[in-house]
Amino acid sequence: MAFIDHHDIVIGSTDDGHTFVLLNRAIPPAQRILTDHGFTARQPSGPGRPLYLLPPAYAGEQAHTRTGEAMHFLFQHTWDVTDLSWTTRWNPDVPLPDPDVHFNVSGERVTATARTDAARRVLANHGFTATPDGYALPVGTDETRQLGAVVQAEIALSMENLGARIGLGFRSPADIPAAPARTRGHTPTPPATPAPDRPRRTR
Repeated sequence: MAFIDHHDIVIGSTDDGHTFVLLNRAIPPAQRILTDHGFTARQPSGPGRPLYLLPPAYAGEQAHTRTGEAMHFLFQHTWDVTDLSWTTRWNPDVPLPDPDVHFNVSGERVTATARTDAARRVLANHGFTATPDGYALPVGTDETRQLGAVVQAEIALSMENLGARIGLGFRSPADIPAAPARTRGHTPTPPATPAPDRPRRTR
């Protein structure tokens, strides 16, 4: 699975709690914008793509605020953004719910586990089918459609105040590949999720 290869900017989280912003195309002002908001640049040692990190200590309110403010400026340069993070989720009014759904997008097939009937209904409504181990998207679904299904299901869970967490399969920033998994044509698309400066009731 190569979900992080599909958009100009990808926001995500590692299992150890880092927030990352990955650039799949050159955006000259991005380094200044992101470092001004506390991100540390980790430039690839060879050909690759820039990666910017917030440490685990910033997960929650600080990651939410810093990432949201940075994206406000980055949206002036591209709308081709997807947000798959869990470390940026924060709500000033109520605690975020524990995850009712865990998505795993690190394998050859997108899978999910759900712990409530309401969460299972949301997954079923977004194309997930029951398997012996939980739920999965049908074999053969292309990556763009799989990405859309995960993002849309996460938003639907949020609308019902159900928590979700998307696992990208990166234990730490060292696991994030410096270059796309494979070469593909790229057609910019609108952002898959709302900008992270809006409070979200997920993850």
